[in-house]
Amino acid sequence: MLNIHKYKYSAILAAVLTLAAIIPPDCFAQEIIASPNSNEKIFLARTKQFNEFLDRFNYKTTFTGEPVDSAFMAKIPRINMVSSLFDLKDKRTDPSSKEYVKNYSDLKNRFIGEVVSRNIQVAKYSGNIIAEARSRVIYKGTPHNISIFLAQEVIRETRNKWVILDVKGDVFNFLQTDTAFIRFIPPSSNETDFMNLKRALEDVNYLQYYASKEYQPDNLNLFFFLINTGAMKFEYVNEVIYHITDIPGWSMKVKEYNRNELNSGWLISDLSENSLDRYSYIRSLK
Repeated sequence: MLNIHKYKYSAILAAVLTLAAIIPPDCFAQEIIASPNSNEKIFLARTKQFNEFLDRFNYKTTFTGEPVDSAFMAKIPRINMVSSLFDLKDKRTDPSSKEYVKNYSDLKNRFIGEVVSRNIQVAKYSGNIIAEARSRVIYKGTPHNISIFLAQEVIRETRNKWVILDVKGDVFNFLQTDTAFIRFIPPSSNETDFMNLKRALEDVNYLQYYASKEYQPDNLNLFFFLINTGAMKFEYVNEVIYHITDIPGWSMKVKEYNRNELNSGWLISDLSENSLDRYSYIRSLK
């Protein structure tokens, strides 16, 4: 039985390799969508796990999870493999679409060319792979959507864990803006032993305006405090998006596309030039 299954999957792989051999490199990515597919071929082509995405991006494994060898390289060069890891239904790269963006299409082609020519690899356990867990919480009886950003942290040489870097969401923007500049601690307050501190600290919606101009709210500390006191309840994760900032000068977003096509699973949904560290990158996200 095992030999039968092995032969069956080998036949499917051979079909995929034959397809690649007769299609020019610049057309392979589009053809992988257009060709009629069996469920088994879709299963093989689908990037089923994020680690599988990294292995294919790094050109380490084939569609069946086997190590890339010279025969596979001859049939499917890395430029084809990396191209197939983009969301090929992205209208920004379709010249026939009204949503076509030439600058983005050129950016994508330049990125792929750089990855291939420089043999760029993404370290599987890099701390610059940021997982954004888009989640639902309950605060004061009302549901809110927040993003929890996590990264991998090495414990020992052979062990690592995920840690929370930051959180974002409208629920944390409850401090209001004092446009009239009427909230401040007067310069003579020290002469009265800062008696007006009581009034200032009762002005709970505008507390940040009594702080130094260098003050920046720390959402993560606030999040931990709200969870710890029970004021906020975590419910579940809606969606996970990976932000890969491991490649100097670039960042790419990877999300899961659940569709019954060859171009499915974990794919690159967006690409941008980036030179920010991971905390500055998180803060720059809308």
